[in-house]
Amino acid sequence: MDDSLSYESFFGSAKKAAHLAMGDHGRGDYSEFALHAGVSVEHLAKATLFSKNPIYIAEMRNADMLLYFGGDLPLPMKKVRTVGAKEAIARLRRIGVLPGDDDLDLLIEMRNGAAHASSDGNEAKEKVLTFARTVQALLDHLGEKLVTFWDRWTEAVWSAVNEQEDEVFRDMRLRITHARHAFDDRFKGLPDHVKQNALAPSGPTLEDVLSTPLGITSNGNPALLVSGGACPACTGPTVLRFERTFQEGTKTSYAPTALGCHLCTFRAEGYEEMAAMRKVLPDAGAPTLTFDHRKDSRER
Repeated sequence: MDDSLSYESFFGSAKKAAHLAMGDHGRGDYSEFALHAGVSVEHLAKATLFSKNPIYIAEMRNADMLLYFGGDLPLPMKKVRTVGAKEAIARLRRIGVLPGDDDLDLLIEMRNGAAHASSDGNEAKEKVLTFARTVQALLDHLGEKLVTFWDRWTEAVWSAVNEQEDEVFRDMRLRITHARHAFDDRFKGLPDHVKQNALAPSGPTLEDVLSTPLGITSNGNPALLVSGGACPACTGPTVLRFERTFQEGTKTSYAPTALGCHLCTFRAEGYEEMAAMRKVLPDAGAPTLTFDHRKDSRER
């Protein structure tokens, strides 16, 4: 039998597609996420079927497939046909490896739609939890460790299957992980000092911010843009946006509502995402700033 139809080949291609899927999700490319996640599930399902009996991945419309996978009929690879994703999942359900799951079925349908440029990418975003749980179920059945399959994505994926964590929190953890990987890949193979120089702070810090608002508005409110603080993904310098939240007498308060990093492209936007970011990494983000224009001083 051809090596491309081995357990190792299916497992390896499932792993590669899974990592691509998580990268797609981190970038917000949800149509590509659906495509790669569907491929990953299909190949991992075939690896699971193959581990039980190679015949289980044979397409049934041609009896020659049974003879080929049974080892009694040689065929050129161009004539070999294996089951598709839907049938592979159906077979695993029939033998009790996977439960019925409408969300998984929808992910596979979106995978097929993505391949034909007709998938609803925003709907696919919500299927990362389904994807992670399906992979975990198959890995558990195979006796494979989560870290063997996910490598540097392990921690983020583990959080994705935690039912106690809300969607914004899971999404934030995945985005931070994706940005961290993108940053590491950017400097792969370069001397360490190149990376360290890029991480060196530049521009004014929070301590140097002016005591009067800059001529910037966000959502119609005066805002401050400040360089400072460490990026939660790569630890490099970030740009923070503060919006006015309270004003009384000579005092004006500003709260951080956005954070962006040009090194790894990580970005958080809005109070909800900023709160989720600080929940993932409690030391991330920035304090609320209070300006006393009469005293020309700040309290934090």
